[in-house]
Amino acid sequence: MRARHALLTAGAAACAATVAGVAAWGAAPTRSVVARDAARDVAAAPDLTRLALRRVSGGKVRASLTLAGPWKARSLRARTGPPGSLCVRLWTVSDPPDTGPDHLVCATVRADGKRLRGSVLRQRPNQLPERVAGAKVTRPSTRTLRLFFAEAAIGRPAALEAAAEATRAGCTAIECVDTAPDAPGTVRLRLHRP
Repeated sequence: MRARHALLTAGAAACAATVAGVAAWGAAPTRSVVARDAARDVAAAPDLTRLALRRVSGGKVRASLTLAGPWKARSLRARTGPPGSLCVRLWTVSDPPDTGPDHLVCATVRADGKRLRGSVLRQRPNQLPERVAGAKVTRPSTRTLRLFFAEAAIGRPAALEAAAEATRAGCTAIECVDTAPDAPGTVRLRLHRP
């Protein structure tokens, strides 16, 4: 009797594992994901506190980046050195953290210092990022920026890993970059069944 019970228990466990594996493989798309980062955890960079990714209608993704305090577009303008930026790093083919992101979706300040420009950039090893599409930029509050971009611009992946990045204008040091979640962490958004 004990042998039969053990066999039935083992069979049920194997069946549950198989079902779980199939469910994970064919998992339904994720509606949204959120990553939080502690406020005031950096001194030399814009202080990111939240990244939220959401699938929206029309084959698009919305990325919301929130900073600890209010900011203006002109704060991304640099007198010398590179401009500041608010970006989402996207891994669609590569695996973080061992490789760099495949795409960046970024907001930078336009030449007038007042308006923001959204771009989808493709990253390749040993090459400068290439702009492959635009991204719509909105400001729902003085602390939050939203980037809307087409799934097709990043190759329409089944899923993506992501992290937000805020870079201080005019600075190239590692201390001038904040991420959410803290590096090397990422969040995963499933877009389609594989």
